[in-house]
Amino acid sequence: MKILIVYKASGLSDNPFVRLLAEGIRTCGFEVVCSAEEFWNNAAAYDVVHLQWPEELFGWSYPTAERVAALRERFRMLHERGIPVVYTRHNTRPHKGDAQLAEAYRLTEENADAVVHLGDYSRREFLAAYPASRQLQVVIPHHIYEGLYADIGRNDARRRLGVPADAFVMLAFGAFRHDRERRLTWQAFRGLHKPGKFLLAPRLWPYVLNGSHHRGLKRLAVKTLYLAAHAIEKVLHCRITSSERLISDTDLPAYFAAADVIFIQRTDILNSGNVPQAFAFGRMVAGPNSGNIGEILAETGNPVFDPADPASVNHALAEAARLAAAGHGDENRKYALEHLRLPQIAAAYGRLYQQLHDTERR
Repeated sequence: MKILIVYKASGLSDNPFVRLLAEGIRTCGFEVVCSAEEFWNNAAAYDVVHLQWPEELFGWSYPTAERVAALRERFRMLHERGIPVVYTRHNTRPHKGDAQLAEAYRLTEENADAVVHLGDYSRREFLAAYPASRQLQVVIPHHIYEGLYADIGRNDARRRLGVPADAFVMLAFGAFRHDRERRLTWQAFRGLHKPGKFLLAPRLWPYVLNGSHHRGLKRLAVKTLYLAAHAIEKVLHCRITSSERLISDTDLPAYFAAADVIFIQRTDILNSGNVPQAFAFGRMVAGPNSGNIGEILAETGNPVFDPADPASVNHALAEAARLAAAGHGDENRKYALEHLRLPQIAAAYGRLYQQLHDTERR
C-alpha cells in the first residue's frame, strides 16, 4: 500500500515527529512518501493521504482564498476517487493565521475520513464541535523519539551546557510563542524555592546570534541584544539564549539529561511533544491542565497547573521537584517504554490505513 504523508520531503525541522513516524510505518511494510507537492500534483497515485498540519499545505505561509478553494477541490477529487484521507490533529486551531487558514483547518477536519487524536481530550473536543460526524475517530498517542538521540549522562550534559553540577535545573524547552509564555516561565522560576536553582530555557530570549534575517544596523542590534543577554546569564543563574534558531539533534539530549524537572510553558495548547520527550528521559513534568497535556500528566501522576493562577503554577512546580527527588521520573520512563514506543505507534497507523483501504474497496 502506498501512503502519502503531506509533509516537506526533506523532513528537516525542529520537530522530528513525522520523519520518525514515516520510518516506523515503512518498517511495517508500507511504501511511504513525505511530500506536500505530491498532494497538489499527484495525490491520486496513492492509496491513503495522511495530513498533519494544514499549514504544511501552503508552505507555512498564509493561503489566499484561491489556494483554499483549490484545497476544497482537491478534497472533492480524493473523495470521488475513493482515496481515504487521514488527519492527525496536532492543533485545535492555527497558532498564527487569518480567516483563510482557519477555513483550511475547517476543510481538513470536515473532509478527513479518519481523525487521529493524540489523546482522548482531543477526541471529545472534536466530537463536541462535530456532533453529527460519521468519521472514524482514533486515539494514537505521540510517540517517543527512540534511536534519534545519543545517550548522555547528567554530569556530562551539564558540563556541555555550562550548567553547575550541583544546581537544581528547571528546563523550559522549545520556542516561546508570545510574551505570556515568557512571563509564565520567569514567574515560575522565581517562585521556585530551591537552593541553587538554574533555569535552562534556550529559546526564551527572542534573539539569536546566528540566522537573523535582518541586515545592516538591524542585524547588528539583534547581535548586540543577544550578546547582552548572554553576558548576564551567570548573574541570573540561567541559560536563556541560543546561538542558533534551532537546537540540533546532537545537542538536544543534553538539555533533557541536564534537567531535574521539565516545565511546559504553554498557556493554551492541545499537545506538546516535550511531554513524551521528558518521559523518555525519565524526568518529571509540570504542565498546564489543558488539552491532551493535562490529561496525560494527570494520568501519570505529574502535577498540572492553571497558567492564570501563579499559586497553582508554584505548587505544581514544587510538587514536580519533590517527586523528582523521590525518583518518580523512573515511572515516567516506564510509561513511555510501555505505551509510546515508535513500533507500536507506527503499527497503529498501519492498522488504520488498512482498515480505511479495505472499507473503500468494498
